[in-house]
This record gives sequence, structure tokens and C-alpha cells, in this order.
Amino acid sequence: MTLDRDDAESLAQELSLLRKNEGFIQRRLTKAAIVDEVLRGSLEDTFERLKSRFLSAIYTLAEDESALLLDIFALSPETEGVDGLEQRRQIHGAKIGLRKYSVALREKAALQHLHSRLVTGTYAQSPLVLHVPEMHGGIIYEAASTLVIVENRKWRETREYYRFANMVDDLEYVTVSRSHEGMAVPQPGGDFKVNTRLVDGAGYNDHFWHLDKARTKTEPMERGQIYDLKFTVFPEQHLEDHAALKLASRAFHDKTLLASIQVGFIGDKPRSIWKFERVSPFARPTKANEHNLLGLDDRGIAGIRLRDVHGGLFSGIAWDW
Repeated sequence: MTLDRDDAESLAQELSLLRKNEGFIQRRLTKAAIVDEVLRGSLEDTFERLKSRFLSAIYTLAEDESALLLDIFALSPETEGVDGLEQRRQIHGAKIGLRKYSVALREKAALQHLHSRLVTGTYAQSPLVLHVPEMHGGIIYEAASTLVIVENRKWRETREYYRFANMVDDLEYVTVSRSHEGMAVPQPGGDFKVNTRLVDGAGYNDHFWHLDKARTKTEPMERGQIYDLKFTVFPEQHLEDHAALKLASRAFHDKTLLASIQVGFIGDKPRSIWKFERVSPFARPTKANEHNLLGLDDRGIAGIRLRDVHGGLFSGIAWDW
């Protein structure tokens, strides 16, 4: 059994996928959970309203980028109903005197600019109010993914992924707090280093500092930029020294558009597994019922997915052996 799959999703990936096949149509938008989230103001919003907001975001870009994206997403009169990204590139290229390859090269920058508009809500019809006060950290999490691996009832490791937009000037570090015991220093991936501090014997604050391109020193994170933070935490002691694990949860203090929490079981499997969402630590359910029961997939993983979480309440998975 392997648990190496990276389940972290991103708005950038979904925007890229929405360009393909038939483009921005209702059937394909329903499969793009993060794009749907940033466009949606309420559950009652229709596809036409979501499409109108998407167009509003595109129209805030420079004229050449707007025209490009309208064609690429099959939203212009010339490309609406045209199946296939390559055909739509050819149509756009004919307009401006470029080959398909050159059109494709221009898409990356245009998609990045659209990404920024959608995450920050800086367009006329935006349903989001994302002007985050600096005292609250100034971060919007586009995606957060946690995978806890349990082997024969004992915690083996936790893998975390956070993709976030920084909304303040010169953010020095991002802090992730944890209450479980682990390595003195988590193992970060990508462009971050970590500085870990014990908090009154109750847990740890892991401060993640961003590295420069040479990865030789730290540098502040810029306003409006997107960052990817990955790290893994392992037990300090041998597995046999740990009590049987029965809970995995996270509290989201900053706005998080899409979050997933998963627990993968190797060896022994729980008798019952249940979920909880947006509760205080004292209100977490202690047993499964018909409303919160979870099962394992064919890889031995139980998981939940959450949309638009914040406010510091806990969500997660619990189980009995």
C-alpha cells in the first residue's frame, strides 16, 4: 500500500484544466471546487451568475490578456461552442497574427493575473471581501491539505501542504501550531526554512521563513504573491512508545477556500470512523452515528473536504479501535 499521493489542489491547476476540452461550461465548473468557491456568494447562485463573475474578473485584466482568456475559455463569440483548446488557440492566433505555440506561451502570465484577481476578490462582481487586517495575519489560504499516517494504531507521520496568498507588505514568516509531539524540527519542502518554538509545554509553534531564489538566506514574502508551503512531521520516539492514536483535527484561523483532512491506516483498521466540522474542542463527537460516519477507500484512507473554513473552530476525523 502506498500513501505518497499528493492530494493538494490549487486554483492555478483548476484554471489550467478549465481551458481544455469544452472550456468554461457548467459541467466542467462543477468539477473545479476551488474556482467554484471563489466565484460563489451563496449556495443559491446559478451557473450564469458564476459565469458573469468569472467574466468580470477577466475584464479587469489588460485588453490583450482579456481577449486571450475569453477565447481560451470558450467565452468569446468566436470560440463559444468550439471544442478543444488547440482549436481555440488557432482562432485567437489568427486574430492577432500569431501561431498556436506563441498563443500558448502568452497564457501563463494571463492565467497568473486572473488567479490573483480571483483569490483577492479585486473585481467588480466579486462575492468575496478579502481585505484581511494585518493583525489577523494577512493570509488567504487557497488550499490546505493534511495527511496523517497511522501504522498499526500508532502515529507514523503527518504531511502538510498550504497554498496561500499573502495580503500584507513584507510578511516575514507563517506560523503553524501543533499540539502533538513530533520531531524537534519539521522537515520543510520547497522554498522555506523552519524555526520551531515550544509553547508552555503544550505544543509547538513552527515559524516558516521564506528563502530567496538562491536558498541562502530568508526574505520577506511580497504582497499579492502566491506561496506553497510543504512539510512533514515525524515522531521523536519509536512507534511502540506512543499511545494508540484516535484523533486528527485542524483549526483554521485564516480564511481557507478549500481544506482536506485525511487519515491513512496501514495495518490495523479502526472499528468505526467519524467526522466533525467547525466545532469547539469540547463539542467534538465521541462516537459515530448515521450523520457523521466515514468509511475507508481502497487505499485505507478516510477523508473529509471543507470549503470556506475560518474562525478557529476544529474540523477533523476521529475513530475507535
